[in-house]
Formats: sequence, C-alpha cells, structure tokens
Amino acid sequence: MQEDVGAEITEEPVEGDTAPEPRGREAAPGRGHTLVIGAGMAGLSAADRLAEAGERVTVLEGRARTGGRIHTFREWDGATLDAGASWMRGEENNPLADLVRSLGLRTAVFNRSTETAYDPKGRRLLFDRHRRNMEDVNLLHEHMYWANIGAGSQESMEQGIDQALYDANLVRARARDAKEIVHRMVEGDHGADAEEVSFEAVGALHEFSGDDVVFPDGMGQITDHLARGLDVRLEHVVLEVSHGEDGVSVRVDTPDGEETLTADRVVVTLPLGVLKAGQVDFRPELPEDKRLAIERLGNGRLEKLFLRFDEVFWGDAEVLVHLGTEHGAWFHWYAGQRVLGVPVLVSRNGGAPARFLAKMSEGEVVEHAMASLRTMFRKAPDPVDHHLSAWTDDPFARGAFSYTAVGSGDGDRVALRASVDDRLFFAGEATEIEHIATVHGALLSGLRAADMVLEAQG
Repeated sequence: MQEDVGAEITEEPVEGDTAPEPRGREAAPGRGHTLVIGAGMAGLSAADRLAEAGERVTVLEGRARTGGRIHTFREWDGATLDAGASWMRGEENNPLADLVRSLGLRTAVFNRSTETAYDPKGRRLLFDRHRRNMEDVNLLHEHMYWANIGAGSQESMEQGIDQALYDANLVRARARDAKEIVHRMVEGDHGADAEEVSFEAVGALHEFSGDDVVFPDGMGQITDHLARGLDVRLEHVVLEVSHGEDGVSVRVDTPDGEETLTADRVVVTLPLGVLKAGQVDFRPELPEDKRLAIERLGNGRLEKLFLRFDEVFWGDAEVLVHLGTEHGAWFHWYAGQRVLGVPVLVSRNGGAPARFLAKMSEGEVVEHAMASLRTMFRKAPDPVDHHLSAWTDDPFARGAFSYTAVGSGDGDRVALRASVDDRLFFAGEATEIEHIATVHGALLSGLRAADMVLEAQG
C-alpha cells in the first residue's frame, strides 16, 4: 500500500447542507427491523442500502462520531487531515469511485513522479540509483508473484522474499536496498512484519485500474453522506448480542445507562481487533469455524504522524524515501502542501516500526521523527503542530486493518462473513477476500451483508 499526495485536483460542487429527510425509521410492507453495529464504511453502506430497500434500520456506534476507521480531522486551521483511511485505490470500475463521483467530491491524484530517496546518512541518492532500486523491487515482486502459486499456508512473506532474492540473483547493496524497500512496503500494506504475513497473500488481492486518489476535504464526507437521515445512535457501546427464533437482542451501554434493543436481525461490522479482544459477548457463542477464523487472521498495526511547519523546507519532492532508518521507522514521508494547502509532512509506520514507536511517549515520537528528518535536512525547523494516530489503543478499532497471517487463508474470511441462523450477518474489510484492508472492501462487504439480509426475508 503506497500513499502519495500529489496534485491534479478535480473540483466539483458538493451537495447542499440542507437537513436530510429521515430514512429507515419505519419498515415498509414485507420488511423488518435490522440493527447495524458500527457506523464505519461497512456499517453505513449496509444501513444505507437497507433503508433504501424499505427496511427499518438502527445503527449503533460506540464512538461520539461516525466514520469508524475513517476519521477526518478538522481541528487544524486551514487543513483537513484523514487520520485513518485516506485514499481510494483505482478509480476504474471501483464502486467507491462511482459513489465519490455521484457526490461530486474533490479528489487529488497520487503522484510519485517527484519521489526522492536518501541513504542512511541522509545523502540524496542519484536518480539512476533510486530508479534501479525500484526496478529491483519490481523484479522481486514479479518473482514472488509466480512463486506464491505453490505456496502453503505456513509459508511467510519473509520466506518468499528470500527465495525471490535468490531467483532474481540480487546480491550485496542491490539485495540490501531492495529487501529493505519490500519489507517497508509489506509493513505498510499489511500492518505486520514479513515473518507474520502469509506468502499466499502475494497476488491474492484484486486491484482496480486507474488513478489512486486522496480527498483534500476528507474521506469522512463519504460516510457523512451514507449516514444522512438514518437513526444513528452514537456513544452506544455494544456489550452483548443474543439471537434466537424470535429475533435478536443487543445490550448496549449508553450515556443514560444500559439498555437492550430488539430487532429481527443484526449486521455486525466490528473490526477484527475488537472481535479478537472479545469485547462483545455473543449468546449463543459464535460457531467454531468463525471463532477459529477470528483467532487465525492477523490484525495489523499502522499509525500516522502529521507534522505541520511554517514553511516547506524539503523542496519539490512529494515523496521522500529514507533508507536505513532506526528500526525502519520514518521510511516514507509524504508532502501534503499541494493537497492540504499548508506545509505538512505525513509518515506511516506499520508492523515492527509501529511497535518500536509505541514504546515512546507522543513527544518522544515527534522528537524521533525530527531526528530522522534532520538526517536528510540538517536545518529542518521544529514543527508548529503535530497529530499522531493511535488506532491500536482505540477500544473501537484495536488496530488498523486485517491481514492474512501465516496459517490463515481465504477460508477464514469466508467463515467470518457467513451468516448465523439468518439472524446474525457480518461485514467489514476483514470479511473480504480480494479487497481486504481497503475502504472499497468495507463498502462492498456492507452492500453484500445488506443483500443477504434482504434475501433472507424472501
């Protein structure tokens, strides 16, 4: 997963701010009442489709906001930040792109043409050297793609990388640089180390063609739109989900105390990390294959740091690559001034680098980041502000996104998405096979779960 913030911004008018008409408050003839747990992309896309089909829908969200792992942060004057999910991968034939276009949202095309790389001592690499490194990385990916056809579920990405290095005959400095870059890419794509990720995950994901884009005004606009007019109950923390022949009941903790809501069925869009933590009791307990899937699938760790400065000191480069950093932290920096309108650098750390930084206080993380930046830019000034995400510590996320861990596979995601007695339905990016760890995957999973609910009603 590579996240760039280049220019080429499309701008169209956004729908007005008039109060939306209530939706999904009453059931149409032949429809019933569905509770949706979670007001992220999966939950809101399911609720939106169900409401449009005449279902009565009640959305329960533990946070004081909608969006889930999409969190548009607007507290910085003059800048809008997406502290969580922030980009759309591939515009062509992507259902998320269709929705974005229908809303007329501004988008900015990713741009890697000004990527600049630095060695461990902060010396800028010659263009030909960096281009050769990326050609070597592409060569490794090609060997890994074909090698993984016969891979077993117990083989790791690390084993695949080592085999690819051998097959590609890369040695010495070229092998070192290519291996480091691939490792950082694995950490960013999966939120885990190469030793933790199944080698089968290579080539298993479907990518849409076309441009990859970000949202200058925030991805939260999409979930805001899906939530319009719905009965969304914020600060309703789900404690227990029960089901039987008569329907479902969900016990929640609210600002006014505990209460129990009843309905015909429930769509569960809890993140994998929350399911792993056992924060919600299911009565009767979930089927064994679903419990094993929750246990086997990996839960990725990935955090973002935004640094705001008074002025741009990094030149025209929109992507900075820093090889040989301590524990692999701060490998990628993305310059956001063209999209965000202010001098901002953004870095993402996943897997081992994220765990390394998690041992520090927030102030120490910023200091460590600045020390790394000053290896490349000796006179870099102190930031005037910063924002550090904390998805792993968020009780309603418990991580960034799922990944296919060693020992797990597509069968676990199939088990996770399966309905239970036509009462419990499941959605979320972790229930996807080809579109895991993506916003469009969450969208597709919610639409799928809604269709299953509607089909179950006959």
